[in-house]
Parts: sequence; structure tokens; C-alpha cells
Amino acid sequence: MELIQERDRLELVHEQGNWCLKEGAGFSPVQLVAAATAACSTYVFENLLNMREVTYAMKKVVLDYQLGSYYPNPLARIDVQFVMQAEGRDREEVEHVFYQIAENCPVLQSLHPRIKVNESIRFI
Repeated sequence: MELIQERDRLELVHEQGNWCLKEGAGFSPVQLVAAATAACSTYVFENLLNMREVTYAMKKVVLDYQLGSYYPNPLARIDVQFVMQAEGRDREEVEHVFYQIAENCPVLQSLHPRIKVNESIRFI
């Protein structure tokens, strides 16, 4: 991976298009940490469900984050909500597997313990 300086911002080099890293003009580094947490949790959740051959539909993943009150305002909380469809026994299995995300997600395990991660499921 490589970061390059482009005018007044950094860009993370990627073969399919660089990512702009500047709040207001792209993603801030804090937003990337929150997004990486949600993405990794989603990949892990779906892999666990697929290994168990659970029938479900992941419609979207909604995330939010909160910064700490005092300088340097580190991440204090990341909220991740999985919006899904599942019925009957599959829904029960989704709820069971949900509790296995944290122990299988390397990004979650890499976060500082003071960062509270709240994950939830909303069935539609």
C-alpha cells in the first residue's frame, strides 16, 4: 500500500482508482477505521452464515461513529447495524451466529479496548 500527496490531500493508491483521504473531500482516516470495522464485521458475519448454509439477504449495513470529547478526539464508539431478511429457523441461526462476529473479526480485535463497538441486527 502507498499514500501519495496530491495538492492539499493524501490519496491511498489503488489500481481501480485512488481513495481521497481528506475530510470533506473524501474519507477521513477516522471514517476509514469505522468503515473497515463495519466491512470486516460484515464479511465475517456473511462467511459464518454461508458456512452454515443459512438463507438470508443482507440488504445493507448502516454505520455511525462518535469521537471522544477531548483532544485529540479519538474514536469513542462505532455503531454497526446489519439490515437483513431471514425467516424462521434461518432467523434464529442468524441471531446465533451474530454473537460470533467479534471473536472472528481481525479488525475488531485490533481496535483499542476503549473504542466501544455496538453491533445490532434489524430484520425487515
